[in-house]
Amino acid sequence: MERKKLYRVLLVVVLILTIIYTLGILGYLPYSVSYYITLFFIVLFMLLRLGSR
Repeated sequence: MERKKLYRVLLVVVLILTIIYTLGILGYLPYSVSYYITLFFIVLFMLLRLGSR
């Protein structure tokens, strides 16, 4: 049950960051914001892949 709750929280975080990322790509926010969100997504993906094994 704990893992399911963690994934729900991560889903909300990723959705919010995706909206912020889109605003950065459109030019409403500095591009560096989108850059760091991309790095966070890559690290999160690697951690989730390693955690599932």
